[in-house]
Amino acid sequence: MRKESRFIYNLKGIARAVVPRIFTQKKLETTIQKLLSIYEKDMQTISHRVCYYNKLSTPFHIPTQQSDIPQQSTYTGELPPYPSRLAHLTLLVPNIDILQHNTHKAGSVYYYDSYEWTRYFPDSFRWAYMFYDVNQLLSFPAICKSRPIIHSNVNSVLLQLEKYRHFHFIHDPIKFEDKKDILLFRGAVYQEHRIRFFEQHFTNPNCDIGHVGKKDSYPHWAKDKMPISSHLPYKFLLSLEGYDVASNLKWVLSSNSLCVMPEPEIETWFMEQKLQAGVHFASIKRDYSDLDSVLEYYKTHTKEAKEIIQNAHNFCKQFYDKQFEGLLNLLVLRKYFYLSQQIDISPKELALFQLT
Repeated sequence: MRKESRFIYNLKGIARAVVPRIFTQKKLETTIQKLLSIYEKDMQTISHRVCYYNKLSTPFHIPTQQSDIPQQSTYTGELPPYPSRLAHLTLLVPNIDILQHNTHKAGSVYYYDSYEWTRYFPDSFRWAYMFYDVNQLLSFPAICKSRPIIHSNVNSVLLQLEKYRHFHFIHDPIKFEDKKDILLFRGAVYQEHRIRFFEQHFTNPNCDIGHVGKKDSYPHWAKDKMPISSHLPYKFLLSLEGYDVASNLKWVLSSNSLCVMPEPEIETWFMEQKLQAGVHFASIKRDYSDLDSVLEYYKTHTKEAKEIIQNAHNFCKQFYDKQFEGLLNLLVLRKYFYLSQQIDISPKELALFQLT
């Protein structure tokens, strides 16, 4: 799939912003019903995905004052042991405001992507939101891009945000068996878990990895950036989470190379928690001690590697229908505004939201 230019992406966002919201707000009910009619055979999938993104099930009230939101504190629930990124979690306090105040001040990418769907709802509706890379839990039900994969992430309601950077799928013309037996990675190395990988494997002959961030931070690891097309001749592509998820994960999984990574700890609209080790990707331990043995295994088990790659392709396909994804975004917000007692919904939606 060809990625649209950043110019076109921004132009679409600007075009939506200049159209008075009254037009989309008047079309909300008919748009929902029309899309539900189009995807009538997919109700089970719709219900599953909406309730996956929005796990809320009880009514709540959004206060008018930021100070009335539960304040930041340390999470006291059960935590995974080190070297998990989630070994120490805090509760972040989201922002609250009315939809009319959703502007570029929150970051143009987050504004464009959220406004695409919030413009269907009344300007006076209140919401809580936490933009940017969220790798902690939230103290109050709020819209966000990412959340930790942990049982207590109910307050983190996922919307499809930062699409331009993250939702990029590709067509790979090179067969797996025709690729080089090397693990490739180019990325910015700032996070502790990425640093650990580079400390252990930068000189590994099975790897070609490089730091492409600020060269004065780790000059001995610095290498030039590579376009995606230059990654494709390699059998193994490393996907390491950044501040939240790995930005290369979607295009890597849609390539004909084998995605190599630890089991994900953060998820987005892509439902990273649904990815299965040995089914959609080649799994390595979080301490990276088994990297060589995993690579050697798939060098000699080509059939298994190709089956994993095909499973990854099938997983990616569920996100290709932009109209369907749009319906899901709208329904996630409908459920949020219904439970925050700001909107009425149809019996069909109550059933879809598993609230009956």
